[in-house]
Amino acid sequence: MSFIQIIVLSVAQGITEFLPISSSGHLILGSWLFDWPDQGIFFDVAVHVGTLFAVLIYFRREWIQLVFGLTNNRSVEFGPGSTSVPSRNLLGLIVVAMIPLVVAASFIRKSLEENFRTPEAVGWLLIGTSVALLVGEIVGKRTRHIGDLKLPDAVVIGLAQILAAFPGISRSGVTMVVGLTLGMTRESAARFSMMLATPAIAGAGLLFALDSLDATDKPDWVAALLGAVISGITAYFAIAGLMKLLRNGSFRPFIAYCGVVGVAVVIAQVAGA
Repeated sequence: MSFIQIIVLSVAQGITEFLPISSSGHLILGSWLFDWPDQGIFFDVAVHVGTLFAVLIYFRREWIQLVFGLTNNRSVEFGPGSTSVPSRNLLGLIVVAMIPLVVAASFIRKSLEENFRTPEAVGWLLIGTSVALLVGEIVGKRTRHIGDLKLPDAVVIGLAQILAAFPGISRSGVTMVVGLTLGMTRESAARFSMMLATPAIAGAGLLFALDSLDATDKPDWVAALLGAVISGITAYFAIAGLMKLLRNGSFRPFIAYCGVVGVAVVIAQVAGA
């Protein structure tokens, strides 16, 4: 990997992992746009580890409260204007929301890698992400907080996470959209999505790591370490920017971005066919 490729892909992973614009889709588009060779599984593991540390550090207070609150079921506080959630209740919501993705991943992962890792597929799915975000903005009542969620809500959000296995459909985007349609505020939907990101990214990283054991290429430790650091730093600021935006703003910038990029990629693919 060239230095430029390391920088670009690491920054792209860091920014897009938590913004509702699909990280996996952008990595595919990046390699296609610049005609770069595949970065390899080991590098994918590294940048995922970087973003995992970023979300853990940003939400360290919530995770510390959750872990230490399990013994006496103390509540996790999500800040002014939100509701507190008993630690065991929050853990239950997270576990229930993760079950569908864990079960589905083992069945559909290989099929997705063979049939949907193309620029045109990513383009169409980005358009779908744009439409989904628009629907969430229109129909959401934005009155509920994380503490108002029930187990059936977590099941619905968990089922939606399965769609994020498709490159071009954002995991954070689809979980936030479902949260909005369930009546959550934008910030609460984003916070719950970020809490789900920790086990989701850890699981994806584990799968990549297991795949890397079968890889024949020698790991590039320098590229991996640099990629992890860059993606982690970038992801931290991306999370901070998103949370600040959603306190008073909306998903409109992401709706426009996904729509424009998706249409441009599809047109480019059709014209080049």
